[in-house]
This record gives sequence, structure tokens and C-alpha cells, in this order.
Amino acid sequence: MARLKTKDDAAPQPRPASRNAAALDLPETEASSGNLLAAFDALTATAGVDSRAVALADSGADTGTLEAALTEALRAAHDRWGLGLHHLRHEARQLDSGDVALLVDGREVVRVGEGYAAIAQAYAPMGAADERGLSLWGVLGEGHRVAADAPFAVLKVLIEEARDFETYWTPQRGGAFSRVWRRDETLHVEVARPASAEEALADAAWDVITSIKDRAFQRELMRRSEEAGMLGALLAARHAGASSNLARLPEAQFAVQAVVRRLTGAEARSAEGYRSELRAAATELDELQAAATRQLSEVLRHGLTR
Repeated sequence: MARLKTKDDAAPQPRPASRNAAALDLPETEASSGNLLAAFDALTATAGVDSRAVALADSGADTGTLEAALTEALRAAHDRWGLGLHHLRHEARQLDSGDVALLVDGREVVRVGEGYAAIAQAYAPMGAADERGLSLWGVLGEGHRVAADAPFAVLKVLIEEARDFETYWTPQRGGAFSRVWRRDETLHVEVARPASAEEALADAAWDVITSIKDRAFQRELMRRSEEAGMLGALLAARHAGASSNLARLPEAQFAVQAVVRRLTGAEARSAEGYRSELRAAATELDELQAAATRQLSEVLRHGLTR
């Protein structure tokens, strides 16, 4: 089994000098504070998280309140993106320019105005995945680590005695995997089913193509997919700029791959509570990924005329 990486194996690098606002996935003339917050809303929406950044700013919220909400939404999104960066501290801060800086362990690594691809590229070097697409990073700097095949009785003792610990990934139903860790008084239960943004888009493209009523058109797309793939075939059936436009969407960079649920207090010391949260997390992941596929299908279906 691949070793579990530790936090000391790598660290986020300082971001390069600020780029021009024209890098935003909006026309340069539209790179206003409101649109930058809307872009942040769209970013977290890829994880099914409603950050309500625009609404909060419009309500007159002060800087501290807004930044607390941005940070909370960003951390919630990381729980679902499945990038395996739980060992790092994530924050979001609005700058005087109106842009939103994304920080890792207190250092700015990228700004929302640089575009969704730049955000994905900033996080990519911080991750480390095995051949299954599961994070090799350990969540805790130190602590008792439990083998994936350890008897439940061992895990039960750790949970009930409220020790800090974490497990390796354990296979679950439907191609999912789970792990659990305790930090202080909180028990974290994660269920993951790796599916990159590219895979999610391909699944959505399949749904769109198989739902087309014009059988001749459907057969033509199936034929094209043999060379270009499902997504490539579908995009080719749209207007000339469809592929580049799609590449600028946040859904082309981020997808739901995991769910993290947390227990505190007495529930965090209950083995049965853990089992219940494990089932709930698996169900939630199923629902989130299905909803994301439906939403992506609508995005891809828009513009098809047959």
C-alpha cells in the first residue's frame, strides 16, 4: 500500500506577482467587485455550496462578516472537491480591488479574478493521489493511524476513548471509499468517490446524447464520440466557440468527489454515531454527484437544436 504522506512532505508555494484582471473568465470591462464575488459564488457552487457572497455584500455586511462567510464557504467546498487538502488551512479574503484572494496556511496562492483554471492549477501541486485517485496526505501531523482492514472493535475503542487518530482509506459500496479522523473534540467522517471534472463532464455528455430523440443525430454523435469522446462529440455539435467557453466554466475544473461530515460532543464518542454518519455521508455523496451530473447535462444540452 502506498504510504500516507505527511504535511512536512510539501507546502504551498507563495503565489507569483499579481496578474492582470483580464485573466478573469469575464470580459475585462466586467471585472467589477460584484462580478468577482459572483465568480466566487460560482466556484463554490461546483461543490453544491451556496456562498451567497453577492447577496451578503449587497446587504451591507462589514468586511469581517463577509470574509468569515467566504472562508466558511471555501472550506465547505474543499470538503466536497476531494482534493485531499484537509491538512492545510484555507481562507478567503476580499482585497481592496474587490478581488477575492484564496489563502493556504496564511499565504495567498491565487485570486478568483485569475480564473477558474488558475485556481485549479494553484491547488494541484499541493495534492497527492494514489492510483485510485484518493489522497495520500495524512490529515493529522501526528496521531495513531489505523489500517484500512483493522477490526471495527479497534476503531470503536479509539472513538469511544476520544483519542486523536486517523485511518487509511477503506473500500465502501458503489466504488466509494471512506476514512475517519479525530482532531480534539471533533470526529470527521469522509466518504469519497473520485471523479474528476473531466469525468463528470463526460458522464453528463453521455446522458445528453442518450436522451436525444432524433435517432439519426444521436447515431452521428455516437460515431463522432469514437474519435473525440462523448464530450468532444457533443461540443462539436454546438457552435464553434463551445469548447473554449466550456473550458472557462468552473465546472470544467472542479467537481464533487467527497463528503465530510462531523460529530462533536457525546456523538463524537459514539461508535454507532460514526456508523450512522458514514451511511449518511455515502447517501449524501450519491445525491450530490447525481445532482451535479443533471446540472452539467443541462449546461451541455443548452444550444442543441435537435
